[in-house]
Amino acid sequence: MFNKAFSALVGTCINAPHHDSHSDIELVRQGLTAAMLTNAMTFTGLSKRELETVLGVKLRLHDKLLPVIATERVLMLISTIQAGTEYFGTQDKMLLWLKTPNQAFANQQPITLLYTIIGVDMINATITKLSYGMTA
Repeated sequence: MFNKAFSALVGTCINAPHHDSHSDIELVRQGLTAAMLTNAMTFTGLSKRELETVLGVKLRLHDKLLPVIATERVLMLISTIQAGTEYFGTQDKMLLWLKTPNQAFANQQPITLLYTIIGVDMINATITKLSYGMTA
């Protein structure tokens, strides 16, 4: 689930022939470095303040690793953007969709739902529905 997202942050592909949930847990336990967090901001197109809001944590870009919960949320966010990019065709279109009010989310911007796991699940479910030709 998170190999592709983690690869986007480190800039290299992670090959996991027997990928499972345990592998995802190990990736999350590793934590993210300040450089990876900077890459996350670049990848998502979010400012530090926007990323802090989405993650629900104060980000300090220094030598400490990001806590496990924040690491998991960053990887979930990256995975969601990657899934949306596959559907919308470009990352810019995905980010525009995240910032555009949507009836499927009570006319809220989908990005405002990313600070909860339930919101991430709702966004992922909507992208899946769209990719199968259903209306959101």
